[in-house]
Amino acid sequence: MELIVVMAIFLTILMITATAFKTIVNGSLQQSKSVETQIEGIVGLEVLRADLEQAGFGLPWSFSTTVSYLEAASTNAPTSDLFNDSPSNAPRAILSGATTFNSGTICLIIKSTLAATNDTSKKWTTVSFDKDNVKTFKQWGTTDRDFTSTSTERVIVVKNSLMTTPPTRQLIAPASTVFSAPFDTYSTTLAIPHQNGDTFEIYGVSPDTIPPTPLRMPFNRADYYVQRPTANMPTSCAGNTGILYKSTVSHSDGNPTMGMPLLDCVADMQVVYGLDTSGAGFVNSHTTVPLTTAEDIRNQLKEIRVYILAQEGKKDLSYNYPSTTVDVGESFDGDPAHIMGRNFDLSVRIGPDYKYYRWKVYTIVVRPKNLIQ
Repeated sequence: MELIVVMAIFLTILMITATAFKTIVNGSLQQSKSVETQIEGIVGLEVLRADLEQAGFGLPWSFSTTVSYLEAASTNAPTSDLFNDSPSNAPRAILSGATTFNSGTICLIIKSTLAATNDTSKKWTTVSFDKDNVKTFKQWGTTDRDFTSTSTERVIVVKNSLMTTPPTRQLIAPASTVFSAPFDTYSTTLAIPHQNGDTFEIYGVSPDTIPPTPLRMPFNRADYYVQRPTANMPTSCAGNTGILYKSTVSHSDGNPTMGMPLLDCVADMQVVYGLDTSGAGFVNSHTTVPLTTAEDIRNQLKEIRVYILAQEGKKDLSYNYPSTTVDVGESFDGDPAHIMGRNFDLSVRIGPDYKYYRWKVYTIVVRPKNLIQ
């Protein structure tokens, strides 16, 4: 009898210990996944923040001659060619539009020479002329920013006349149908038409090997969108969530490069623009509708707010999310009923298991630095 009693006590203690150990392990796994999500969010979303800050860098405002260029091809998923400015319009620095993912998740388009991931796009220089018409290119003193005189990297030249009325940033085309050339031709034989007082900026766009033919467009373009891949979706993600990708439009065919995954388990993305419609120099209006012309974007856009709803951690059957909806956006007049963005219904979009996940809205607020250079 004594042995039976001891064994019963031992088994009871063992069961209690096992239950406690399981709880600790599950909690530890949940915390580990939560920390992993937070780190992923910080790293991935900094890529988006950097591109937003540099939107418009190197973009021309007009063209020196009749220049036609191509942009995204019609197969450019998930937005097709809805955001093209080709064949001859001044490129708009930032655009957005609704996609079919979760019935209205926004796709964000950023145009600048810096929007690509190649080393050439990080390089730029200025050129001046002395009284003998000798060209001098500014050197920064670092290999990651300087062109060499023999470099065949593809560049564009922009004439900067900010002192004129109205100010202009005109793309100087080396030929009537060509808007770019290898840097070594500008540094040696190719002339840059100029007068005293003119200033020029040269921006790297693409390496000489991509593409081997003239550039498709005089800038780079990055598309940010949420999509659920047909394979290799993380199993820890809730149903009907996707991955936030960055794709850059290829100069060779206009199709997006393979998307760079930035954040897993994303349910929604919304964008709000802060505008200065009065010319007073500060934001006096917010809208979810992008401005339609490059000039309006330069003159009015002062702030970009991006809201991303994502799952934090893994599924937890012991957890109940406290609401069926999440505001992916915010109110700017103090009335919670007036949400810029949208009120995302988790129970409808994600399904009944939404309550077993922790949901977080990442908010990115950026004031673009390069809309007017």
